[in-house]
Formats: sequence, C-alpha cells, structure tokens
Amino acid sequence: MSRFAILEIPEYTFSEFSEIAVTRLRKEHVDKSIGKVIAEKVWYELGSRDIRDVIKVGRLAGSSEDVSFVVNILKKRISKQQPYSCWNE
Repeated sequence: MSRFAILEIPEYTFSEFSEIAVTRLRKEHVDKSIGKVIAEKVWYELGSRDIRDVIKVGRLAGSSEDVSFVVNILKKRISKQQPYSCWNE
C-alpha cells in the first residue's frame, strides 16, 4: 500500500454537473436550452452522474420532447438489466 495514494474526490453537485453537461453537449452541436433539459433528466430521472449518459441522450434527441422519449427508453433498458455475478453461472 505504500506505493498507492488514496484520493477522495467529492461527487458533482447538480449545478456542476449541469454546467459540464451543457459545455460538453455544445461540442455535439446541442442547443444550450436542450442541454439543460438533458442534464436535468439524466440527473433526476435516470439517477446518473455519468457525462457519457448525457452525451448518449444528446446524440439521440433532436428536441426537448425527444429527450423525454429517449430518457424513458433508457430507464426501461436499465430496469431490465440484471447485475452480473460470477455466481450465476
């Protein structure tokens, strides 16, 4: 353990997450207002803190109405996934 450092990094606040999400989505040519909607839905509805989920929704949704549709599909997909366990083999 003497060669390892333990770093404790605090989780994003929603404000920080939203700012990062909107900035990253601008690189995907997503409008700022839609970026804010995506950040909010990913944070609150998907319960995700992963910027990759924001990008995924941003690439699939062309409007704020599409954002709700895509997030609902992702929620269904997540709820159907079974956690992997080597004991299930």
